[in-house]
Order: sequence, then structure tokens, then C-alpha cells
Amino acid sequence: ARLAQQSLRFWSTLTPIWRWAHARHPLTGTLDLKRQDILDYLDQRLAAGYAASTLNTELRSLHAFLLYLQEQDVRLPLALLRLPFLKEPDRLPRFLTDEQVRRVRDDIEQRVTAARFAAQRRDAVLDRAAFYLMWHGGLRLGEVEELRLEDLDLPNRKVMVRQGKGQQDRAVYVTAATVQAVRDYLAQRG
Repeated sequence: ARLAQQSLRFWSTLTPIWRWAHARHPLTGTLDLKRQDILDYLDQRLAAGYAASTLNTELRSLHAFLLYLQEQDVRLPLALLRLPFLKEPDRLPRFLTDEQVRRVRDDIEQRVTAARFAAQRRDAVLDRAAFYLMWHGGLRLGEVEELRLEDLDLPNRKVMVRQGKGQQDRAVYVTAATVQAVRDYLAQRG
């Protein structure tokens, strides 16, 4: 469902390395790219303030592309396949305060009641259902987007998440408010 987005993201993370290396000295083939070029690129980007996680994403894209080239029997320096990733600091979880959640909920509820047209109301109740599934059910955005009607067991207040994080299926039990929000959307959707 997200192939176009992922392809664009892949190429946009791979392009800066190649542009930088080519501007440094014109590349005529894969053997012209050296390990030191990539290390110099990383040093320059770190000095410019880029985060280690951003640079690791670029390195992963480069590594995937080089593996693809190797599978296509393109000769390349093997040292490029053994580039070290940068150490990333431990990430602290980011969460909304109770006040922030209340404001988001109130805004969504206000949009439902203020909707003048059928299309506005449909979109507002869809947003409300998605919000409650994420808030009360703990679903990720991608999991909500991939839900199908057969995944909903509303009488038992259960939602089946297929191929969630780690490509695992799981059953999620939801609150009565979530069930009502989903029912409102399904009634509006028709």
C-alpha cells in the first residue's frame, strides 16, 4: 500500500551521498567510490548538525543499494559493504500529556458536531474512529489504515491487527467509546 512512498523515501535518502561523492570527484563507476569518501561524508554531515539516526538511515539505503548491485554482478569495493553505523543515543519515548490528549479529543469532537455537509461529517467521524483506535486501542497509524471490516468484532469489543509491528497478528480489546466511534463511522460510511 505504501510502495510509492517507500521508494521515494529510499531514493531521497540515497541521493545525498551520491551527489556529495560525485561533487568531490566525478564517479565513472562503482569502483571509484571509496570507503574514505563515505567516512568523510559522515564527518561533514555530523559537523553540519545532522543526527546519527538520519545518517544511519542514509547508510542503510546505501548498503541496500550496494547489495543490489552486488547481486547484479557489478564490481564494487567490499569495504563499502562493511561500513560501521553510528552509535545513536537512546531515545526517550515521546507522549502527549493528558491536557494535550484532551485538546485533540475536544477538537475532533467539535469537528464532528460542526460538520455541515455529509462529506465533512464522514471525514470527521472517520478521524474520531481512528483517534479512538489509536488512543484507547494502542494501534499504530499504519495498523489503523490497514484495518478491514472482517477485522472488527464489535460485539466482543475486539479488533484483529494483521501484520502489525514485527509482522505479527494480534487481538486488541477496545473500550466502549472506541466501539461507538467505529460504529458511528460505519453507519455514516454506509
